[in-house]
Amino acid sequence: MSHFDKVIAGVVLGLGLAVAGLSIASARLGPTVDTMQTAQSLDGALVNTQIVLSFTEPMSIRSVERSFAITPRVPGDFSWSGNELLFIPRRNLRFATRYTVTVGAGSQSAGGAHLARTFRQSFTTQSEHLLYLGTSGAERGRLVLASVNGDRSVVGASDGLITDYSVSFDRSLAVYVKRGSDGERADQLWLLSLADGSTQRVFARSDWDITQPHFSPDGRYVVFLASNVLLCQKYYGCFRDLRPQIELLDLSNHRVFPFRSRTDVPITNFIDFSPAGQIAYTDLGSALTLAQPNGQGLIHIPNENNSLEFVGFDTPGDKAAFVGQTPYSTGGDILVYLRGKYLDVSRGIYDSSTPAFAGSGTRIAYAAYRGEQGIEPVYGINAYDFRSGRTLKLTSERGTSDWDPQWSSDDRYIAFVRSQPQEAMYMGSGEIWVMRADSRDAHPLGAIGRDIQWVT
Repeated sequence: MSHFDKVIAGVVLGLGLAVAGLSIASARLGPTVDTMQTAQSLDGALVNTQIVLSFTEPMSIRSVERSFAITPRVPGDFSWSGNELLFIPRRNLRFATRYTVTVGAGSQSAGGAHLARTFRQSFTTQSEHLLYLGTSGAERGRLVLASVNGDRSVVGASDGLITDYSVSFDRSLAVYVKRGSDGERADQLWLLSLADGSTQRVFARSDWDITQPHFSPDGRYVVFLASNVLLCQKYYGCFRDLRPQIELLDLSNHRVFPFRSRTDVPITNFIDFSPAGQIAYTDLGSALTLAQPNGQGLIHIPNENNSLEFVGFDTPGDKAAFVGQTPYSTGGDILVYLRGKYLDVSRGIYDSSTPAFAGSGTRIAYAAYRGEQGIEPVYGINAYDFRSGRTLKLTSERGTSDWDPQWSSDDRYIAFVRSQPQEAMYMGSGEIWVMRADSRDAHPLGAIGRDIQWVT
Protein backbone atom coordinates (compact mmCIF):
# COMPACT_ATOMS: atom_id res chain seq x y z
CA MET A 1 0.00 0.00 0.00
CA SER A 2 1.37 3.35 -1.03
CA HIS A 3 1.74 6.26 1.35
CA PHE A 4 -1.16 8.03 -0.39
CA ASP A 5 -3.44 4.99 0.02
CA LYS A 6 -2.53 4.81 3.71
CA VAL A 7 -3.52 8.48 4.15
CA ILE A 8 -6.89 7.93 2.44
CA ALA A 9 -7.61 4.83 4.50
CA GLY A 10 -6.79 6.78 7.68
CA VAL A 11 -9.13 9.60 6.75
CA VAL A 12 -11.99 7.17 5.99
CA LEU A 13 -11.40 5.32 9.25
CA GLY A 14 -11.34 8.61 11.16
CA LEU A 15 -14.59 9.79 9.61
CA GLY A 16 -16.24 6.48 10.42
CA LEU A 17 -15.16 6.70 14.05
CA ALA A 18 -16.38 10.31 14.24
CA VAL A 19 -19.82 9.39 12.86
CA ALA A 20 -20.07 6.49 15.23
CA GLY A 21 -19.05 8.71 18.13
CA LEU A 22 -21.68 11.27 17.22
CA SER A 23 -24.35 8.59 17.01
CA ILE A 24 -23.38 7.25 20.44
CA ALA A 25 -23.34 10.79 21.86
CA SER A 26 -26.77 11.51 20.34
CA ALA A 27 -28.18 8.36 21.82
CA ARG A 28 -26.65 9.21 25.18
CA LEU A 29 -27.74 12.88 25.13
CA GLY A 30 -31.29 12.13 23.95
CA PRO A 31 -33.59 13.80 21.40
CA THR A 32 -33.90 17.54 20.87
CA VAL A 33 -36.36 20.01 19.38
CA ASP A 34 -35.06 20.67 15.90
CA THR A 35 -37.23 23.67 14.91
CA MET A 36 -40.20 25.75 16.02
CA GLN A 37 -42.36 27.48 13.41
CA THR A 38 -45.19 30.03 13.50
CA ALA A 39 -47.15 31.68 10.68
CA GLN A 40 -45.68 35.14 10.09
CA SER A 41 -47.21 38.46 9.12
CA LEU A 42 -45.67 41.90 8.49
CA ASP A 43 -44.20 42.42 11.94
CA GLY A 44 -44.60 39.19 13.88
CA ALA A 45 -46.48 35.93 14.21
CA LEU A 46 -50.14 35.93 13.22
CA VAL A 47 -52.46 36.11 16.22
CA ASN A 48 -54.27 33.04 14.86
CA THR A 49 -51.06 31.09 14.29
CA GLN A 50 -50.54 27.46 15.17
CA ILE A 51 -47.20 26.42 16.66
CA VAL A 52 -45.22 23.57 15.08
CA LEU A 53 -42.38 21.80 16.93
CA SER A 54 -40.17 19.31 15.06
CA PHE A 55 -38.23 16.71 17.09
CA THR A 56 -35.11 14.91 15.98
CA GLU A 57 -36.70 11.47 16.57
CA PRO A 58 -40.09 9.89 17.37
CA MET A 59 -41.38 10.97 20.76
CA SER A 60 -43.55 9.68 23.57
CA ILE A 61 -46.68 11.76 22.96
CA ARG A 62 -47.97 11.84 26.54
CA SER A 63 -44.60 12.85 28.00
CA VAL A 64 -44.17 15.74 25.54
CA GLU A 65 -47.70 17.07 26.02
CA ARG A 66 -47.24 16.99 29.81
CA SER A 67 -43.97 18.93 29.49
CA PHE A 68 -45.27 21.52 27.01
CA ALA A 69 -45.97 25.06 28.27
CA ILE A 70 -46.61 28.47 26.74
CA THR A 71 -46.48 31.76 28.63
CA PRO A 72 -48.54 33.83 28.86
CA ARG A 73 -50.78 30.81 29.27
CA VAL A 74 -52.93 29.88 26.25
CA PRO A 75 -55.42 26.98 26.25
CA GLY A 76 -55.06 24.76 23.21
CA ASP A 77 -55.07 21.30 21.68
CA PHE A 78 -52.33 19.00 20.36
CA SER A 79 -52.03 17.17 17.06
CA TRP A 80 -49.17 14.94 15.87
CA SER A 81 -47.75 14.02 12.47
CA GLY A 82 -44.65 11.85 12.69
CA ASN A 83 -42.02 13.75 14.65
CA GLU A 84 -43.98 17.03 14.48
CA LEU A 85 -46.14 18.40 17.28
CA LEU A 86 -48.84 20.92 16.34
CA PHE A 87 -50.22 23.13 19.14
CA ILE A 88 -53.54 24.75 18.16
CA PRO A 89 -54.62 27.66 20.42
CA ARG A 90 -58.35 27.69 21.20
CA ARG A 91 -58.48 31.47 20.83
CA ASN A 92 -56.42 34.09 19.08
CA LEU A 93 -53.23 35.22 20.76
CA ARG A 94 -52.90 38.82 21.94
CA PHE A 95 -51.54 41.46 19.60
CA ALA A 96 -47.94 42.67 20.00
CA THR A 97 -47.23 40.19 22.81
CA ARG A 98 -44.11 38.12 23.50
CA TYR A 99 -44.84 34.41 24.05
CA THR A 100 -42.37 31.77 25.26
CA VAL A 101 -42.75 28.08 24.42
CA THR A 102 -41.08 25.55 26.72
CA VAL A 103 -40.71 21.78 26.42
CA GLY A 104 -39.27 20.35 29.63
CA ALA A 105 -36.53 17.75 30.02
CA GLY A 106 -39.18 15.30 31.22
CA SER A 107 -40.12 14.68 27.60
CA GLN A 108 -39.01 11.30 26.31
CA SER A 109 -38.40 9.70 22.96
CA ALA A 110 -40.42 6.65 21.93
CA GLY A 111 -37.42 4.62 23.08
CA GLY A 112 -37.40 6.17 26.56
CA ALA A 113 -34.52 8.65 26.20
CA HIS A 114 -35.14 11.97 27.91
CA LEU A 115 -34.89 15.27 26.04
CA ALA A 116 -31.22 16.27 25.91
CA ARG A 117 -32.00 19.73 27.30
CA THR A 118 -35.01 21.88 28.07
CA PHE A 119 -36.25 23.66 24.95
CA ARG A 120 -37.22 27.31 25.31
CA GLN A 121 -37.93 29.76 22.48
CA SER A 122 -39.88 33.01 22.24
CA PHE A 123 -41.80 34.81 19.50
CA THR A 124 -43.73 38.08 19.28
CA THR A 125 -47.15 38.40 17.70
CA GLN A 126 -48.10 40.95 15.08
CA SER A 127 -49.48 44.39 15.77
CA GLU A 128 -52.92 45.15 14.37
CA HIS A 129 -53.18 45.59 10.62
CA LEU A 130 -55.21 47.76 8.28
CA LEU A 131 -55.80 48.05 4.55
CA TYR A 132 -55.92 51.21 2.49
CA LEU A 133 -56.00 52.16 -1.17
CA GLY A 134 -52.80 53.95 -2.09
CA THR A 135 -53.12 57.26 -3.94
CA SER A 136 -49.51 58.39 -4.37
CA GLY A 137 -46.20 57.15 -5.74
CA ALA A 138 -45.54 53.44 -6.15
CA GLU A 139 -48.62 52.58 -4.05
CA ARG A 140 -51.05 54.51 -6.25
CA GLY A 141 -53.98 52.31 -7.32
CA ARG A 142 -52.77 49.44 -5.15
CA LEU A 143 -54.12 47.86 -1.96
CA VAL A 144 -51.62 48.13 0.88
CA LEU A 145 -51.53 46.09 4.08
CA ALA A 146 -49.97 48.04 6.95
CA SER A 147 -49.22 47.45 10.61
CA VAL A 148 -49.61 50.05 13.35
CA ASN A 149 -45.81 50.07 13.46
CA GLY A 150 -45.62 51.27 9.87
CA ASP A 151 -44.55 48.06 8.09
CA ARG A 152 -46.30 47.90 4.70
CA SER A 153 -46.79 45.48 1.84
CA VAL A 154 -48.75 45.67 -1.42
CA VAL A 155 -51.40 42.94 -1.67
CA GLY A 156 -53.69 41.90 -4.50
CA ALA A 157 -53.15 43.33 -7.97
CA SER A 158 -49.88 45.23 -8.30
CA ASP A 159 -50.59 46.95 -11.64
CA GLY A 160 -52.01 50.14 -10.08
CA LEU A 161 -55.50 49.70 -11.55
CA ILE A 162 -57.57 49.13 -8.38
CA THR A 163 -60.33 51.71 -7.97
CA ASP A 164 -62.49 50.50 -5.05
CA TYR A 165 -62.64 47.74 -2.43
CA SER A 166 -64.17 46.51 0.83
CA VAL A 167 -63.51 43.84 3.45
CA SER A 168 -65.76 40.93 4.44
CA PHE A 169 -67.58 40.94 7.78
CA ASP A 170 -65.18 38.31 9.19
CA ARG A 171 -62.18 40.26 7.78
CA SER A 172 -60.80 37.23 5.97
CA LEU A 173 -61.41 38.46 2.40
CA ALA A 174 -61.35 41.64 0.40
CA VAL A 175 -63.22 42.29 -2.83
CA TYR A 176 -61.78 44.90 -5.16
CA VAL A 177 -62.61 46.54 -8.47
CA LYS A 178 -59.89 46.58 -11.11
CA ARG A 179 -59.84 48.14 -14.53
CA GLY A 180 -59.23 45.72 -17.36
CA SER A 181 -56.37 47.84 -18.64
CA ASP A 182 -55.25 51.42 -18.31
CA GLY A 183 -57.99 53.76 -19.54
CA GLU A 184 -60.74 51.12 -19.71
CA ARG A 185 -63.79 50.92 -17.49
CA ALA A 186 -63.56 49.46 -13.99
CA ASP A 187 -65.06 46.22 -15.19
CA GLN A 188 -63.57 43.42 -13.07
CA LEU A 189 -64.26 42.11 -9.56
CA TRP A 190 -61.51 40.21 -7.75
CA LEU A 191 -61.33 38.41 -4.42
CA LEU A 192 -58.25 38.67 -2.20
CA SER A 193 -57.56 36.22 0.62
CA LEU A 194 -56.13 38.12 3.57
CA ALA A 195 -54.85 34.81 4.98
CA ASP A 196 -52.46 33.84 2.18
CA GLY A 197 -52.58 36.74 -0.31
CA SER A 198 -54.07 34.67 -3.15
CA THR A 199 -56.42 36.35 -5.65
CA GLN A 200 -59.23 35.22 -7.95
CA ARG A 201 -61.16 37.08 -10.62
CA VAL A 202 -64.87 36.44 -10.06
CA PHE A 203 -66.59 38.75 -12.55
CA ALA A 204 -65.81 40.83 -15.63
CA ARG A 205 -67.93 42.99 -17.91
CA SER A 206 -66.18 45.17 -20.46
CA ASP A 207 -69.24 47.43 -20.92
CA TRP A 208 -70.02 48.15 -17.23
CA ASP A 209 -68.60 50.66 -14.79
CA ILE A 210 -68.47 48.91 -11.39
CA THR A 211 -68.23 50.62 -7.99
CA GLN A 212 -68.95 50.05 -4.30
CA PRO A 213 -68.58 46.26 -3.92
CA HIS A 214 -69.69 44.90 -0.52
CA PHE A 215 -69.89 41.41 1.01
CA SER A 216 -73.05 40.04 2.58
CA PRO A 217 -72.56 39.05 6.25
CA ASP A 218 -72.67 35.33 5.36
CA GLY A 219 -70.12 35.79 2.57
CA ARG A 220 -72.53 34.40 -0.03
CA TYR A 221 -72.99 37.52 -2.12
CA VAL A 222 -71.15 40.59 -3.30
CA VAL A 223 -73.46 43.49 -4.07
CA PHE A 224 -72.24 46.38 -6.19
CA LEU A 225 -73.28 49.30 -8.37
CA ALA A 226 -73.06 49.04 -12.14
CA SER A 227 -73.68 51.82 -14.64
CA ASN A 228 -73.94 51.73 -18.44
CA VAL A 229 -76.12 48.62 -18.06
CA LEU A 230 -78.20 47.59 -21.07
CA LEU A 231 -81.86 47.65 -19.99
CA CYS A 232 -84.76 46.41 -22.09
CA GLN A 233 -88.28 47.47 -21.13
CA LYS A 234 -91.69 47.05 -22.66
CA TYR A 235 -92.70 50.02 -24.83
CA TYR A 236 -89.31 51.71 -24.30
CA GLY A 237 -87.08 49.18 -26.00
CA CYS A 238 -83.43 48.70 -25.01
CA PHE A 239 -81.13 51.46 -23.84
CA ARG A 240 -77.93 52.03 -21.83
CA ASP A 241 -78.78 53.37 -18.37
CA LEU A 242 -76.07 55.64 -16.98
CA ARG A 243 -77.73 55.65 -13.55
CA PRO A 244 -76.32 53.18 -11.03
CA GLN A 245 -78.03 49.78 -10.95
CA ILE A 246 -77.76 47.44 -7.96
CA GLU A 247 -76.38 44.04 -8.95
CA LEU A 248 -75.76 40.89 -6.88
CA LEU A 249 -72.92 38.45 -7.51
CA ASP A 250 -73.51 34.92 -6.19
CA LEU A 251 -70.04 33.72 -5.13
CA SER A 252 -71.08 30.05 -5.27
CA ASN A 253 -71.50 30.14 -9.06
CA HIS A 254 -70.19 33.61 -10.07
CA ARG A 255 -73.55 34.54 -11.61
CA VAL A 256 -74.78 38.13 -11.48
CA PHE A 257 -78.43 39.16 -11.25
CA PRO A 258 -80.12 42.53 -10.71
CA PHE A 259 -81.60 43.54 -7.37
CA ARG A 260 -85.31 44.28 -7.74
CA SER A 261 -86.82 46.40 -4.99
CA ARG A 262 -90.49 45.83 -4.16
CA THR A 263 -91.17 49.57 -4.30
CA ASP A 264 -92.00 52.04 -7.01
CA VAL A 265 -89.82 54.74 -5.46
CA PRO A 266 -86.68 55.16 -7.63
CA ILE A 267 -83.38 54.02 -6.10
CA THR A 268 -80.86 56.85 -6.08
CA ASN A 269 -77.78 55.30 -4.46
CA PHE A 270 -76.60 51.99 -3.10
CA ILE A 271 -74.81 51.92 0.23
CA ASP A 272 -74.05 48.57 1.90
CA PHE A 273 -75.23 45.33 3.48
CA SER A 274 -76.61 45.66 7.00
CA PRO A 275 -75.28 43.31 9.71
CA ALA A 276 -78.63 41.50 9.50
CA GLY A 277 -78.09 40.71 5.81
CA GLN A 278 -80.35 43.38 4.30
CA ILE A 279 -79.35 45.53 1.37
CA ALA A 280 -79.22 49.15 2.51
CA TYR A 281 -79.80 51.86 -0.07
CA THR A 282 -81.26 55.32 -0.43
CA ASP A 283 -84.38 56.24 -2.37
CA LEU A 284 -86.45 59.37 -2.87
CA GLY A 285 -88.78 58.68 0.03
CA SER A 286 -86.58 58.04 3.08
CA ALA A 287 -83.16 58.50 4.61
CA LEU A 288 -82.47 54.77 4.21
CA THR A 289 -84.30 51.73 2.90
CA LEU A 290 -83.53 48.14 3.92
CA ALA A 291 -84.60 45.10 1.92
CA GLN A 292 -83.76 41.41 1.64
CA PRO A 293 -81.69 40.42 -1.43
CA ASN A 294 -84.95 39.25 -3.08
CA GLY A 295 -86.35 42.78 -2.68
CA GLN A 296 -88.88 41.89 0.01
CA GLY A 297 -89.16 42.87 3.69
CA LEU A 298 -88.84 46.62 3.10
CA ILE A 299 -88.00 48.85 6.06
CA HIS A 300 -87.88 52.65 5.67
CA ILE A 301 -85.97 54.93 8.05
CA PRO A 302 -87.65 58.34 7.78
CA ASN A 303 -85.90 61.64 7.12
CA GLU A 304 -87.99 63.55 9.70
CA ASN A 305 -87.49 66.90 7.97
CA ASN A 306 -83.73 66.33 7.70
CA SER A 307 -81.51 66.16 4.64
CA LEU A 308 -79.31 63.17 5.46
CA GLU A 309 -76.74 60.91 3.83
CA PHE A 310 -76.36 57.41 5.27
CA VAL A 311 -72.80 56.50 6.30
CA GLY A 312 -72.82 53.15 8.10
CA PHE A 313 -74.05 50.72 10.75
CA ASP A 314 -72.52 49.69 14.03
CA THR A 315 -71.46 46.04 14.33
CA PRO A 316 -74.50 44.88 16.38
CA GLY A 317 -76.74 46.52 13.78
CA ASP A 318 -78.91 48.58 16.17
CA LYS A 319 -77.53 51.99 15.17
CA ALA A 320 -77.18 53.78 11.82
CA ALA A 321 -75.13 56.93 11.28
CA PHE A 322 -76.04 59.80 8.96
CA VAL A 323 -74.46 63.12 7.97
CA GLY A 324 -76.45 66.11 6.88
CA GLN A 325 -78.59 69.10 7.66
CA THR A 326 -81.24 69.34 10.35
CA PRO A 327 -83.76 72.17 10.80
CA TYR A 328 -81.55 73.53 13.58
CA SER A 329 -78.01 72.94 12.28
CA THR A 330 -75.59 75.45 10.80
CA GLY A 331 -73.60 72.84 8.90
CA GLY A 332 -73.25 69.09 8.63
CA ASP A 333 -74.34 67.19 11.75
CA ILE A 334 -73.74 63.59 12.80
CA LEU A 335 -77.09 61.97 13.54
CA VAL A 336 -77.44 58.42 14.84
CA TYR A 337 -80.73 56.59 14.41
CA LEU A 338 -81.44 54.25 17.33
CA ARG A 339 -84.57 53.02 19.04
CA GLY A 340 -86.77 54.73 16.48
CA LYS A 341 -85.40 58.27 16.77
CA TYR A 342 -82.40 60.43 15.86
CA LEU A 343 -79.66 61.50 18.26
CA ASP A 344 -77.50 64.47 17.22
CA VAL A 345 -74.08 63.50 18.57
CA SER A 346 -72.30 66.60 17.17
CA ARG A 347 -74.82 69.21 18.29
CA GLY A 348 -73.21 72.62 18.76
CA ILE A 349 -70.36 71.96 16.30
CA TYR A 350 -70.46 74.06 13.15
CA ASP A 351 -69.74 71.17 10.74
CA SER A 352 -68.96 67.44 11.07
CA SER A 353 -68.43 64.48 8.73
CA THR A 354 -67.05 60.94 8.22
CA PRO A 355 -68.49 59.17 11.30
CA ALA A 356 -67.47 55.61 12.21
CA PHE A 357 -68.69 53.35 15.02
CA ALA A 358 -66.38 51.55 17.41
CA GLY A 359 -66.60 47.78 17.13
CA SER A 360 -68.42 47.60 20.45
CA GLY A 361 -71.02 50.12 19.26
CA THR A 362 -70.57 52.17 22.44
CA ARG A 363 -68.71 55.07 20.78
CA ILE A 364 -68.61 56.89 17.48
CA ALA A 365 -65.73 58.97 16.09
CA TYR A 366 -66.05 61.70 13.48
CA ALA A 367 -64.30 64.71 11.95
CA ALA A 368 -65.34 67.94 13.70
CA TYR A 369 -64.82 71.52 12.52
CA ARG A 370 -62.12 73.31 14.53
CA GLY A 371 -61.77 76.61 12.70
CA GLU A 372 -60.16 77.98 9.57
CA GLN A 373 -56.70 78.66 8.26
CA GLY A 374 -57.22 81.54 5.89
CA ILE A 375 -60.32 80.42 4.01
CA GLU A 376 -59.64 76.70 4.48
CA PRO A 377 -61.50 74.65 7.13
CA VAL A 378 -59.58 72.71 9.76
CA TYR A 379 -61.01 69.51 11.26
CA GLY A 380 -60.05 67.29 14.19
CA ILE A 381 -61.21 63.88 15.43
CA ASN A 382 -63.92 63.74 18.11
CA ALA A 383 -65.34 60.66 19.84
CA TYR A 384 -68.83 60.52 21.37
CA ASP A 385 -69.65 57.98 24.13
CA PHE A 386 -73.27 56.75 24.00
CA ARG A 387 -73.14 55.59 27.64
CA SER A 388 -72.03 58.87 29.19
CA GLY A 389 -73.18 61.30 26.52
CA ARG A 390 -69.76 62.95 26.60
CA THR A 391 -67.58 64.06 23.69
CA LEU A 392 -63.79 63.75 23.75
CA LYS A 393 -61.51 65.75 21.43
CA LEU A 394 -58.84 63.34 20.23
CA THR A 395 -56.82 65.51 17.83
CA SER A 396 -56.46 69.28 17.69
CA GLU A 397 -53.44 69.96 15.48
CA ARG A 398 -53.30 73.42 13.94
CA GLY A 399 -52.72 73.78 10.24
CA THR A 400 -53.84 70.26 9.34
CA SER A 401 -57.20 68.53 8.99
CA ASP A 402 -57.91 65.11 10.50
CA TRP A 403 -60.85 63.10 9.20
CA ASP A 404 -62.17 59.66 8.18
CA PRO A 405 -61.49 57.92 11.54
CA GLN A 406 -61.68 54.11 11.60
CA TRP A 407 -61.61 51.93 14.75
CA SER A 408 -59.57 48.74 15.04
CA SER A 409 -61.58 45.57 15.70
CA ASP A 410 -60.81 45.64 19.45
CA ASP A 411 -61.34 49.43 19.76
CA ARG A 412 -57.73 49.94 20.87
CA TYR A 413 -56.68 52.12 17.91
CA ILE A 414 -58.12 54.70 15.56
CA ALA A 415 -56.65 55.23 12.11
CA PHE A 416 -57.39 58.49 10.32
CA VAL A 417 -56.35 60.64 7.40
CA ARG A 418 -54.46 63.90 7.90
CA SER A 419 -54.31 66.40 5.06
CA GLN A 420 -52.29 69.51 4.36
CA PRO A 421 -53.41 71.66 2.68
CA GLN A 422 -57.02 71.03 3.56
CA GLU A 423 -58.23 70.79 -0.04
CA ALA A 424 -56.87 67.22 -0.06
CA MET A 425 -59.76 66.27 2.19
CA TYR A 426 -62.20 66.90 -0.62
CA MET A 427 -60.18 64.70 -2.94
CA GLY A 428 -60.60 61.80 -0.54
CA SER A 429 -57.01 61.05 0.42
CA GLY A 430 -54.20 62.17 2.70
CA GLU A 431 -51.46 61.00 5.05
CA ILE A 432 -52.53 57.97 7.09
CA TRP A 433 -52.07 58.18 10.85
CA VAL A 434 -52.75 55.80 13.74
CA MET A 435 -53.31 56.62 17.42
CA ARG A 436 -54.57 54.84 20.49
CA ALA A 437 -58.26 55.33 21.18
CA ASP A 438 -57.42 57.72 24.05
CA SER A 439 -55.35 59.85 21.59
CA ARG A 440 -51.94 58.71 22.87
CA ASP A 441 -49.08 57.67 20.58
CA ALA A 442 -50.39 59.33 17.41
CA HIS A 443 -47.96 58.65 14.56
CA PRO A 444 -47.92 58.58 10.73
CA LEU A 445 -47.50 55.36 8.77
CA GLY A 446 -45.54 57.15 6.07
CA ALA A 447 -48.25 56.49 3.49
CA ILE A 448 -50.71 58.49 1.38
CA GLY A 449 -54.07 56.83 0.74
CA ARG A 450 -57.79 56.57 1.38
CA ASP A 451 -60.54 54.12 2.36
CA ILE A 452 -58.94 52.74 5.53
CA GLN A 453 -60.34 49.41 6.75
CA TRP A 454 -58.96 47.35 9.64
CA VAL A 455 -58.44 43.67 8.90
CA THR A 456 -57.34 42.28 12.32
